[in-house]
Formats: sequence, structure tokens, C-alpha cells
Amino acid sequence: MLILKSIIFYISLVIWTVLMGVFCLPFLFLPSNWLKYPTKLWIKVIFIFLNLICNIGHKIEGSENIPNESVLIASKHQSAFETLALYYYLSDCFFVHKRELFLIPIFGQYLFKSNMVAINRDGGTKAMRNMLQKVQLKLRSGSSIIIFPEGTRKLPGSKPDYKTGFIGIYNHTKRKILPVALNSGLCWPKQSWVLKKGLITIKFLPTINEGLDKKVILEEVQDRIETASNLLVNN
Repeated sequence: MLILKSIIFYISLVIWTVLMGVFCLPFLFLPSNWLKYPTKLWIKVIFIFLNLICNIGHKIEGSENIPNESVLIASKHQSAFETLALYYYLSDCFFVHKRELFLIPIFGQYLFKSNMVAINRDGGTKAMRNMLQKVQLKLRSGSSIIIFPEGTRKLPGSKPDYKTGFIGIYNHTKRKILPVALNSGLCWPKQSWVLKKGLITIKFLPTINEGLDKKVILEEVQDRIETASNLLVNN
């Protein structure tokens, strides 16, 4: 039954995405900030599919910890769910992604229009400097950046592997960090396309101040996110 429900979900997701891609073509010619409205509608319907087809609900905790200022959002990453949920529930945020995603038909055009920050991974130091400048400009305009410090999805309860890349952005931008814990991997596993029923929790934790030492900030981010995420996984 889980396999059948997962197949129905993915078919529904593809059909809905294609329909929205066609319907939203006029938005490619409008100001970029208009695109967030159909994008959030697209995400909302995906939430409905997850709930109705796969019996996967979700809840948000710790909303009171979201500051009224631009920050670095450092999130645990276990599935595709949080990439959707963070964009949906946070008022103005963006991702840093690899430049090659612009080449994907239709999706790439919308991604370019949405003013996310792209980086050429083969560009070396120059590409990194350009990325940091773009991130700084967007933060100054009031947006917040979403970062996955481990760089890839992880299985719930697996050994953490936090990279130091986000610390460069932290030091350069001098912004607070908003840690995010979650348990989405219990329902949308990394190593399987089969979705499992359950309740996904996204939990915003208290912010971490700017200006901390490299070693201190790495340990603080990891400890907070891992401790809270493990509690969500084991409850």
C-alpha cells in the first residue's frame, strides 16, 4: 500500500508541477517578487498531496524564535520536504545553488527569475567572492539565506558531518544564525522513494549571535541542531 500511495503521489506531483509551469509562464515577464505567490501555491498543494495521499502531516514549532531581521538559517537536511517548507513558512528567503541548475528546462528559467544566488563550483576563489557579495546584498535588502551545513541529506540518527563552508558566509555577513531541527527523514527517507505516513516537525531554535570564533560556531550549530533533531526523531 505504501508503494502504491508513493507512486500516486509522485505522479500527482509531476502533473501538478507541469500544470503550474505552464500556467505561470506569464510570471517570467513580471517583476521577480511576484513569482513567490504561485511558488507558495505550488508548495501548498504538495503539502495537500502528502497529507491526503500518503497520510504525512507536518507542524511548525518555535516560530517565536524567528527574528524580525535577515539571518542565516542553518537547517538539518533529511529530505526534500524542508526545502519546500522553509521557503513556504519564511516570508523572504533564498538559497545558494550550483549554476548548472539554470540549464534544466522550465525549472531553470523559474529558478533564474526567482533571484536565487548561483555559484560556479569550478570557479575557485573568484566565484566564492562573487557569491559572498551577492549574498551580502540580498541580506541587506532584508532577505534571509537558507543553508544546509552538512551539504546533503542525512539519515535520521546518522553521524553528523557539518562542513565549515557556512562559516565563511557567517563571518563575511556578520549575521545571526537561526538553527532548524527536523525529523522529515522518518517520512521521506533519503535512500528510498517510498513515503511513510507520519508527522513531520520543523522546529526553529533560538538564534546564535554573530561574531563567534570559527570552532565555537561550528560546535554550537551542530550541537543545537543535532540535539533537537535527535529528540524529534526519537519521540
